[in-house]
Amino acid sequence: MKKPTTFKWTAVLCAVIVLSACQKDFENQELPETNTLNPNSFNSGVIDDDPERVAKVPVIISQDYLSNSNQQDFLNMVSAKRPGTGGGGGNDRKAPSVSIASPTNGATVAGTISIQVNASDNVAVSSVTLYVDGKLASSSSSSPFTISWNSASVPNGSHTLMVTAKDAAGNTSSSSIQVNVSNVSGSDTTNPTVNISSPSNGSTVSGTVSITANASDNAGVNVVRFSINGNLVNSDNASPYSYSWNTSSVAAGVHVLTATALDAAGNSSSHSIEVTVNTTVLPPTTLPSNASLVTPTPGHQGNEGSCVPFAIAYGARSIEHYYKNNASSYAFNTNIFSPEYAYNQTKFGECGSGTSITTVLDLIVNKGVATWESMPYSDVNGCSIQPTSTQHANAASYKIASYSKIPNTDEVAIKTMIASKHPVIATIIADNSFVNAKAGFIWRSYSGSGSLPHTLVICGYDDAKHAYKVMNSWGTGWADAGFSWIDYDFFIEKSSYYLYTIQ
Repeated sequence: MKKPTTFKWTAVLCAVIVLSACQKDFENQELPETNTLNPNSFNSGVIDDDPERVAKVPVIISQDYLSNSNQQDFLNMVSAKRPGTGGGGGNDRKAPSVSIASPTNGATVAGTISIQVNASDNVAVSSVTLYVDGKLASSSSSSPFTISWNSASVPNGSHTLMVTAKDAAGNTSSSSIQVNVSNVSGSDTTNPTVNISSPSNGSTVSGTVSITANASDNAGVNVVRFSINGNLVNSDNASPYSYSWNTSSVAAGVHVLTATALDAAGNSSSHSIEVTVNTTVLPPTTLPSNASLVTPTPGHQGNEGSCVPFAIAYGARSIEHYYKNNASSYAFNTNIFSPEYAYNQTKFGECGSGTSITTVLDLIVNKGVATWESMPYSDVNGCSIQPTSTQHANAASYKIASYSKIPNTDEVAIKTMIASKHPVIATIIADNSFVNAKAGFIWRSYSGSGSLPHTLVICGYDDAKHAYKVMNSWGTGWADAGFSWIDYDFFIEKSSYYLYTIQ
């Protein structure tokens, strides 16, 4: 599998693109043309999303994706707070360094010991995990990395301790030593037993979740500690052992819940499960070899950095409304929505500046978006004008309930969304061959020059072409009347890791 290329962007310009094997419905559409709309002017305007906000956006993935070799890639990516639009964040390929400082190789140990780990990384170490004879024992996510281990959990004799350090990009490295366990008989060396009874392993959870554990010991359980992803969150000294977990405090994706029971002698044991937070797993399905969404006529953003509002409001929101209302055509007063309304309220600076994907999506969740007729788009005299009460009232009728993100490597999920009449918003880094695309162009390789970020909406695909198709915000004079194609595999290389879809 090709690894996704990720990006770190500050205030950069982008083009609006709507990806689709898309049909066009031009009824009641006469896009305004002004003297400022240079047919060869390709502006843009996408800015980094807040990584904390991106991390908490719900995830959509396919069962096919989780069942194949992409699973570990997904787990690595969703567990990190990745900066950049849709979760960019650079191209960190350097693994951490790790070693066990104490005990030393060949040391004799007894009882509960502290394993001290030295770990460092060019960016940061996110976690250190201890394995005893190849079995997961415990983990730590805060420096200095010290892990408590009860040697009585294994028979006397030689055993292998291995620690694995992982960074936020999923790079890992390991180090091992041998220790000789020698516990004296007669003392309390019996580990407690502990089991997480709720939620169940592999379940999907949201909201506030009650984590409960059963624990017992020959001499009595002293405390049960609850950890989320290796971070201690609660200690409970009395049965029933439980912790109320607010899942909104973590990123969407897979998380490890651990309950550790200790007795008065310091003997301990742990039980861990994995749960998925705010994630929809699409069931297996038979997809058609191609699918097309009916779209509005490709617009032209002109001189403003309004690609994100064009892609989201004019593109994705219009398409969603068209299908949810079983429309037969597009019209500016009913189902084509205003990029002006969204851009004017979300731009990060002057009229030439851009905005971010989640900023615009959050606006449409909270305020909605006005129709084009209510607030027409102009690239020369409108970006500083804020909506009137009448325009806000019009927008309130067109809110969205929520939105989700999809890994750009999950081809099945992307196609399933399109086949289910849901456009998918994304961002690419366009080279000069894409910017200057002509009719029949399929973007399959980098031309060697050009690096322009664009916000995208996927609204079609064709397996015969092995490509998604795009509708751009550079007018109908670009490529195939405003549309072009991007190869499936090359799309992974040239897009941000997370794509977005509206609910």
